[in-house]
Amino acid sequence: MKCWTYDTRYGPFEIVPLDGSYHIMHEGEALGAYPSPEEAARALAEGRTSWPPFGSPQDLGIPAELQQWHARQLV
Repeated sequence: MKCWTYDTRYGPFEIVPLDGSYHIMHEGEALGAYPSPEEAARALAEGRTSWPPFGSPQDLGIPAELQQWHARQLV
């Protein structure tokens, strides 16, 4: 299984598979669950998910395209 990471000035955001869906995580906090990793990336980039109490996703330049995130295998 894969997970995806995107680094920002406020630390990395991750999309991780869990219980049949893909969760957006930041510093151990779950920000939302989506049926696909592509939908999770798009929701975060567009600000359509829970958000930590700083900035906005548009200001951080988080890409909506999952191909621009760093993918790695979970072990």
